[in-house]
Amino acid sequence: MSGWTAGSRARFHLRPCRRPYAPPTAGAATTAAPVPAPPQRQHPVFTGGRYGSGVPLTFPSHPAAVLPLKLWRPRWFDGVALVVGSMAPDLAYLFDGSGLPVWPFSHQVPGLVGWCLPVTLVGTWLIRRAAPVLASHLPGGGPLALPDYGALGQSRHRWPITVCSALLGAASHLALDRVEVGLPATEYVMHVLGGAGLLAIAVRIGRRRLLRQYHGEPPSRPTRPVLFWAVAGGVTLPLAAATPFLPAASLAHTTGVRLLCAVGAGLLVASLTVAASRGPRVTQPPQRRPTSRKKVPRS
Repeated sequence: MSGWTAGSRARFHLRPCRRPYAPPTAGAATTAAPVPAPPQRQHPVFTGGRYGSGVPLTFPSHPAAVLPLKLWRPRWFDGVALVVGSMAPDLAYLFDGSGLPVWPFSHQVPGLVGWCLPVTLVGTWLIRRAAPVLASHLPGGGPLALPDYGALGQSRHRWPITVCSALLGAASHLALDRVEVGLPATEYVMHVLGGAGLLAIAVRIGRRRLLRQYHGEPPSRPTRPVLFWAVAGGVTLPLAAATPFLPAASLAHTTGVRLLCAVGAGLLVASLTVAASRGPRVTQPPQRRPTSRKKVPRS
């Protein structure tokens, strides 16, 4: 034991614990500290009020705000791009809870080009592709003249008009959100005005047959009602049934947008299915061109 020195004892000395155990005293509170609630999401463009409350409805409020531009100057604006663009920022709600960085980007100024523009261009192309078959399976609608919307399938605008209309519709969405959230007392009034305004615009378009004036007669397409509505229901109903089980389903605006997209997806798939089917097709009768009569001079 001659080799055991004081230095050896210091080398093998155990350090005391930095936080020694202290038994709880009698009467001390043993409950855990409360977990702070997560912060509420704020609107990405402005900071007035909680996001998701006091904002216009995706449909019909936002389309009703931009469609008067089409009635004012039909050649200056693309009506389909205006409507789809006005709803494009809210389409990002489809991905709520997925972790994808689409919100709040879709409601910011850079998102007008990065999100709203490509979404609107794709949506506009799909609507024009499905419009003739879809309109042929709709009822007359009285003053709405729903079959006239098949003329949208042959409407063509120059790309600057479509792009500008898409950006204008999306910008109007952000502006209308800012106005209504800044005045929360007008929330339900704006909802009613949006629905009544869109209905009035649709009645005016139908009664005056404006779609036929803008784009000509709607083309004839094959009508297979059984196949069309079977496919539409077969696509829409499962998507709608799965909506309550998706992430963020407790948010009313998220669920509402998902249900709108479920209906749109069903009608789109049904239109494309009927167009690709091999059933009997109804061809459009050839239009007669007016012939100019030569005046015969009187003798």
